[in-house]
Order: sequence, then C-alpha cells, then structure tokens
Amino acid sequence: MNWKFWKKSNASQDARGMTKPKDLPETVGRYLVVDLQKDPDWVWTLKAVMRRREENRDIKDIRIFSPGRADTLGVAVRNFASFDDAADLILFEGWFNTKTHKIELIEKTTEKAA
Repeated sequence: MNWKFWKKSNASQDARGMTKPKDLPETVGRYLVVDLQKDPDWVWTLKAVMRRREENRDIKDIRIFSPGRADTLGVAVRNFASFDDAADLILFEGWFNTKTHKIELIEKTTEKAA
C-alpha cells in the first residue's frame, strides 16, 4: 500500500506540464464564439488539452477536440500528446497567453480523399 499520499507520483511528473482533458478556458471559448462566429451551443461542448511552454509559463499550447467524436472512434484522450497519433480529431490548435489573453488558433480541416 502506498501511504505516502503527500508525495507526487512519477506519472504526473512525466506529463511535463500537460493537462488532462478539461472544459475550454473562458477566454478561448469566447474567442471561438465572438471572433470566429462559431455556434455557442457547439463550442461549449468541446474539450481542450493544454501544454505549458518551457520558455514562457504564461503561454499554453492548446488542442481543442470533440469528446463525442473521440469516444465514437475509440480514442482515449489523456493529455496533449494523445493527439500525436490521432491528429484528425483536432478541431482547433494553437496557443493562448493566460496573462495578456492573446489567442491564436488555427482551425484544422480534414480533407477527405475522393
């Protein structure tokens, strides 16, 4: 039994600043709705995984995805690196600054072969 609950496990240290899937940060969701004119009902169902940048801790890389689509395809999204093998699930990718609230997102398009 592991009674030393106050010590962090090695699994959390291996993530290197990556978060597990969470709701969209408010500034990012607002950007999608107001600036990119996306449907608010759809936007607030999306989830995001983030990774802190080493050179500037205020900047976070973000990948936004639909959890329903990931479940349908059987992809378990655990952190930012989960999309290295399933890049087609990413709807938006980019970064945002938590202090200045500057956001830069690229909408990913999936081109289907005819």
